[in-house]
Amino acid sequence: MHRSLGAALAVTAFACAAPSTARAQFPVYSKDKWLGSISEFTRPLFSQYFNQVTPENGGKWGVAAGTTRTAAMRWGQLDTAYNYARDNGMKFNFHVLLWGNQQPTWMATLPPEEQLAEIKKWYAAVAERYPRIEWLQVVNEPTWDPPDGSTPKNAGANFASSGNYVQALGGAGETGYDWIRTAFRLARQYFPNTKLMLNDVAITGQTASTDEYLKIINILKAENLIDVVGLQAHAFEFIPDNPNVPSIPGHPYDPHASMAVHKANLDRIAATGVPIQVTELDLDGFAVGGVPGDEMQLAHYRRVVPTFWEHPRVEGITLWGWRQPNHWRNAQNAPIVLSNDTPKPAGLWLYNYVRGIAPTIGAGQTFTVADGNANRVGTVAASDWASQIGRPHLRTFTWRITGGNAAGIFAIAPSTGELTVAKPELLDELTTYGLKVRVSDGFHESAEADVTVTTADLANVVDQPVGGTVAATLALSFSGPVSFGAFMPGVTRDYERSVDATVTSTAGDATLSVSDPATETPGRLRNGAFALARPVEATVAGAFAPIGATPLTLHGYTGPASQDVLTIRLRQSIDASEPLRTGTYAKTFTFTLSTTTP
Repeated sequence: MHRSLGAALAVTAFACAAPSTARAQFPVYSKDKWLGSISEFTRPLFSQYFNQVTPENGGKWGVAAGTTRTAAMRWGQLDTAYNYARDNGMKFNFHVLLWGNQQPTWMATLPPEEQLAEIKKWYAAVAERYPRIEWLQVVNEPTWDPPDGSTPKNAGANFASSGNYVQALGGAGETGYDWIRTAFRLARQYFPNTKLMLNDVAITGQTASTDEYLKIINILKAENLIDVVGLQAHAFEFIPDNPNVPSIPGHPYDPHASMAVHKANLDRIAATGVPIQVTELDLDGFAVGGVPGDEMQLAHYRRVVPTFWEHPRVEGITLWGWRQPNHWRNAQNAPIVLSNDTPKPAGLWLYNYVRGIAPTIGAGQTFTVADGNANRVGTVAASDWASQIGRPHLRTFTWRITGGNAAGIFAIAPSTGELTVAKPELLDELTTYGLKVRVSDGFHESAEADVTVTTADLANVVDQPVGGTVAATLALSFSGPVSFGAFMPGVTRDYERSVDATVTSTAGDATLSVSDPATETPGRLRNGAFALARPVEATVAGAFAPIGATPLTLHGYTGPASQDVLTIRLRQSIDASEPLRTGTYAKTFTFTLSTTTP
């Protein structure tokens, strides 16, 4: 006698949409905020992740200026960034007019009056060539690295490129920062329609640094010269005991400062009424105490980013690099995307976080209570970015019952989603209960989902000889649907995911197999009329094999099994030359648990 139990499992993925589709998702997280970055603008993922462009080095005076006072300007890098922003409907953040580093070396020997003339020429040239700058960083790092050659790092061989022109702009003067005020007065003159920004590093971690920064902000605010306050957010400001960051002389910073301290000082700056931007965010990923580097980086992102992103005065965040190997802190594992365009956990989390993408509870989950004396019902399943890459331990779920449980008959474990019978005395037999549940990942909560619990004939126990029989049973369930995530056009890659199958069998020779009942392109994911070139492959142990119309045996049992969990691995291979159609590729496969000796 042959008996079998079938279960359908939906396998889906989506092809990366065109950049315009990605940009249409902004503003993100239901807020008028943006996420920007620098470098590698033409990579496919840039327009998927970001909608603001900042030039990393091209806008620094020493990079754009000619090698001599009379030589031609070198606009190449700056043109690339500016034109990409304009062509793709992204906002452009100019970095930076004046700074105490990467300045024209020929400025060092000029008298102050000629230095001022060159500064004005620099302003005028930028204003003429780039008329559509949304934000202009006028002065960068005035408390850390002013253009006066005074800091230890700008001594000796670095003096010529340190921009020793503070006196040309009026020096300290009566305010202590007259030179900054002059720089902004000139900027307002040359860029009347552009929002002017002050930018600095290592501010919110220390009250004294915030005090000094507020002094400059208020000097500028008194003459309506400042439109945006910039705050850098580099790894050395937030990661204690970072072996990749040496002590930096000449400026106080405290990586041990709690995020509560950063929040308090952020609030003080926000109280000025001037909008705020986080201009240069990077967080390293080095291993600590056996925890892998990419997991540590994820923890840093979760800890640091929400403090700034959630603040109502913060307009947006710019990542100071995003992809291997061209990130300026590549050696410190700071990129959030690998060189093969695979996002790291921090990158996946950030993508979902800023868009408010919450976990998804699988639809149609039904559980049966067959024993009135057993309190366990079953575990509700949900998926998110971490489960999609097979690393669910990277996130923490919190579950709650939100409806259908007025009498408190059922309870749900907050951390696991396990449903139990809390009040068995109120449990009715042969009854269907409809519960509503939600799950949060700590940042966003899922939509409310329906979960059904049915009860069997819950017979009372009586004093009599006890015996029992075991009915022929085959039971098969899955932890949830499977998504391969985003298929990247033009990239040769194997996409792998896994799903847990729970098997209960009273037979002696149960076999688990998978097949595709579809008559067209069996085993191949479809997107309307389009199908992938290769079928999905599957395995429980050993080599992958393609799924097709003929059942593919995944696992065999030589005895009964109870709640045995099998991890089924699925793989989709795509070549760089394979054309992909925008949309969702999907297919429902049939998994069969069968036996000939029930």
